[in-house]
Amino acid sequence: MNVKRLAETAGYTVFTEGEDREIESGYCGDFLSNIISRAPDSCAWLTVMNNVNVAAVATLIDCACIILCEGVEPDGPLKARAEMQGIWILGAKQNVFEETKRVAAVCGI
Repeated sequence: MNVKRLAETAGYTVFTEGEDREIESGYCGDFLSNIISRAPDSCAWLTVMNNVNVAAVATLIDCACIILCEGVEPDGPLKARAEMQGIWILGAKQNVFEETKRVAAVCGI
């Protein structure tokens, strides 16, 4: 499933948009060095981190999108950097565990 369809189907808030990529897997985490070393390409990255470093890591891991959970919104520098780099940032209300289940069900991963 592509990012735009996930956002529509799951009812996520779209904070920023990028290339409409296919989501091939998911990864959950907030410890940035773990994300860099373990997250697979084209994943939906679920996190509660909302600072500009998230955009840098998203670019390094080549994720399909970032999903900010628990009602977290991107701070100004993160949103600006994501817009500049074409990174999808979506917003979700539930905790990371619940949203992970939703992404897996909706995307069939």
